[in-house]
Amino acid sequence: MHIERIPTGIRELDEIIQGGYPLQQGILISGPPGSGKSILATHFLYRSCKDGKKCMLMLTHVNVESFLEQALSIGIDFHSCIEKGTLLITKSFETRTNKIYNAARHGTGVGFLEKDCVQSVQDIPDDVEVVVIDNLDMLSLYHSTEDFADKFFTINDILFSKKCTTLFLIGQEDKAIKHIIAQHTAFGNIELFMDREPVTGKGIRQMHIPKMRCTYLTLEPLNFKITKNGIKIEKIFQRDEIINDALNSIL
Repeated sequence: MHIERIPTGIRELDEIIQGGYPLQQGILISGPPGSGKSILATHFLYRSCKDGKKCMLMLTHVNVESFLEQALSIGIDFHSCIEKGTLLITKSFETRTNKIYNAARHGTGVGFLEKDCVQSVQDIPDDVEVVVIDNLDMLSLYHSTEDFADKFFTINDILFSKKCTTLFLIGQEDKAIKHIIAQHTAFGNIELFMDREPVTGKGIRQMHIPKMRCTYLTLEPLNFKITKNGIKIEKIFQRDEIINDALNSIL
């Protein structure tokens, strides 16, 4: 089935998923802290800005300065994109921090502090084409499973109606029910992992794409590295190569 695509910002990933993320759809990017979720999204935002698309980044767990510093560490400078207005960044993290501080001073609870996430998405300007929500962990933390399902479905539906291509970033929780709900709702899912080779003990990062509708997938995990230039996908994970490496290390 033919479907329009939007480049991911990573050439090798574009080749793997037939040209990029499906246009105007929501893609879930999941993985533990440090696995590369934000960097994957950074590539996408930068490429989209350079292509002239208006983008919005919704930060829920870090401040803007931290995000911009991380981007600079892989050679991506967003300052010109912000100045030109091709990248808008919401400051939900700073807003939440200030409200919690004030609530603590006045002895009130913090449960009421979170601005309704659905309203935040509804407020996205109509000319925005690309959205990154980094991340959904705050939505998961503050809501029950039923509320999370309702709100995530609604957010995804609003962004679809706005014709936005969206990346939803989410971590890994002890009870993966909310993660599974997000996987079922999203149009596609990319999972990031960190592991160690059993023989050499060498740390490895892997990417798995279990779901991308209208896309042929091999379902083979992909090795990748985070370099000074960002994410570099190496090659399809081959069991024979691991065995050969292990044998070579022994011999």
